[in-house]
Amino acid sequence: MMRLLMLAWMLLYGAGAWAADPGACYSIQDADARAWCLAKAHGDPAWCYSIQSAELRSMCLAQVRR
Repeated sequence: MMRLLMLAWMLLYGAGAWAADPGACYSIQDADARAWCLAKAHGDPAWCYSIQSAELRSMCLAQVRR
């Protein structure tokens, strides 16, 4: 649960920097965080579906579909 909270915080508040450069997303070790970064960078919610955590997937979809 703590990992989920930390990852969600990082994605919500740190994703702005990632979204500017899609290439930077590939250096992210956590697969869920990398998928979220790519979804934001490309503006494509399809990337969100590769996120394993159902909660993070829902948050990704909500954020990218805006």
